[in-house]
Amino acid sequence: GLKRIQAKYPDKIKEVRGRGLLIAIELDAKSRPYTEAMKNNDPIGLLAKETHEFSIRFVPPLIITKKELEWALGVIEKVFSEI
Repeated sequence: GLKRIQAKYPDKIKEVRGRGLLIAIELDAKSRPYTEAMKNNDPIGLLAKETHEFSIRFVPPLIITKKELEWALGVIEKVFSEI
């Protein structure tokens, strides 16, 4: 999921870390433009929050489905392709 997006945008995503669904990405730039764009592309709430200045943390609900995870990854990838 996020590792694949990191491989596609290594100039933007420095690191993907975490375990299971509790995961964060470390960016090479400030995180606010990315989290704002994710909120604008996400009418139901992706649960992305900037943590510190260069990190985005994702905390989806434990009952999230595979289809919802795939949708969320699509939103994240779309944002990184546009910014």
